Amino acid sequence: MEQACSLGTRIKSVRDHFGLRQEEFGEKIGLSGNRVSEIENDKGGTKASVLISICQEFPLNPEWLLSGEGSMLKKPEESGISPDEFSRRITMLEKQMQQFVINTIEPESPSLAKVPLYSSAVPAGMPDPASDEIEEYLDMPASWAQGKKNIYALKVNGDSMVDIGIMPGDLLMVEARTTARDGQVVVACINSEVTVKTLCISNTGTISLMPENKRYPPIAINPEMDFRIQGVVMAAVRHYA
Repeated sequence: MEQACSLGTRIKSVRDHFGLRQEEFGEKIGLSGNRVSEIENDKGGTKASVLISICQEFPLNPEWLLSGEGSMLKKPEESGISPDEFSRRITMLEKQMQQFVINTIEPESPSLAKVPLYSSAVPAGMPDPASDEIEEYLDMPASWAQGKKNIYALKVNGDSMVDIGIMPGDLLMVEARTTARDGQVVVACINSEVTVKTLCISNTGTISLMPENKRYPPIAINPEMDFRIQGVVMAAVRHYA
């Protein structure tokens, strides 16, 4: 197996190999799905006891888990060791892991913020960091977050907002919120369909979602609709190849 570049990446490789979701993997080793997500993204560190639990639960080669060298899984002849030998190996592994883990945590740059990029719609409020819908974590300037912590990113798939510079393929930096002010660009859900539009609230309290493209009509919100605001757009990021 190709050597994985980080401890978190190797742990994710184990989970993927056994076809488990983050929540399912966490249940087997005594962690929440949220904590598994943090570990896989090398955030917050990993205790030796967690690595030992992974080795006890799955037929892994401990040396591979520590360093990425060798094969991920134990060889067949290693599966029948005695309880005493297993205990001895675990004790040795714990000593190695305690030193290894201490030296693998690197502080993040204070000028950057790690923002989860979601592959599809997310629920109202802060998206679950343990969700398998996360494609990757993006390094964004921390100043763009303006001190807010509930930040995530989504990719634009339409052209309804081109008149204010939001183009197809752009990445939107979104503050997860369930409320917004008149005139703000929001991520909204209407009857399970997610859209990005400008929120318009009249003096009488009537709500509509305004596209920023003359080809599309406004969307009037009525009481029969399942309407929710999922977040307020803070910035649009465009990548030029």
